[in-house]
Amino acid sequence: MLSADELKEQVQAMGADLVGVASADSSLLQEHGEKPERLLPEAQSVISIGVALNRTAVCSGNLILNRYDTMCVYERINHICMETIRLLSREGASAIGVPPYLPVNMASDAKGMKGEINHKTVAAVAGLGNIGLSRLLLTPDFGPFVRLGTIITNAPLSIDQPLEENPCDQCDLCRTACPAEAIQEDGTLDYRACTNNALRSGLPGAIGIARKFIGAEEKEIKGAIYSPDFWDIWQSAVSGIFYNCSECMASCPIGSD
Repeated sequence: MLSADELKEQVQAMGADLVGVASADSSLLQEHGEKPERLLPEAQSVISIGVALNRTAVCSGNLILNRYDTMCVYERINHICMETIRLLSREGASAIGVPPYLPVNMASDAKGMKGEINHKTVAAVAGLGNIGLSRLLLTPDFGPFVRLGTIITNAPLSIDQPLEENPCDQCDLCRTACPAEAIQEDGTLDYRACTNNALRSGLPGAIGIARKFIGAEEKEIKGAIYSPDFWDIWQSAVSGIFYNCSECMASCPIGSD
């Protein structure tokens, strides 16, 4: 079986910028309600994979360029995760990949807002970074400009330790930059405010358009169907990328050197 260092070397050769390993029975994961064994009963290790976003695209102010970069990064994460699973399988281990964004559980208890595992929590436990005021994972090298993937395996890999220091210095730039005022002064996040703003081309936006159809006249329905908002929802559904806001990320100075 490959050692953790050997596995990380190969995963980075596939295009990952960050790789860390947490124990599946980590008390830190358990404290946050993460139970890898629910997804893989014989789980021993949880691998966190990070791929950096293009800061220039995210900070460009151009939503199309921002979304395209995000789409490409998620495609790379999907590829890396699948190839890593194949690699572990060849070594005789079982492994599963947790979707980095979609699909997610759309049942009434989750409502599409909770994945099978919290990638940020796993990444923090695996030593990739720490959670900042924005509630994003902040990494020393890339700040919040990173997307994450997670693999759960029964391979017994040596684990990494969480960072001793949090890269976030509470500069407050993310809070003041948030157009939805979702980041509270006490460090909590108003998820509803964030979601309604950032995902207005996703499910919240689709629900809003659908509501306009209820009891509407034909002219009003046509107006909604031919509106730029509806077309953007269609485009987002086709591409799978529906983020409308990255202001908290773009405002963060961490990893900018």
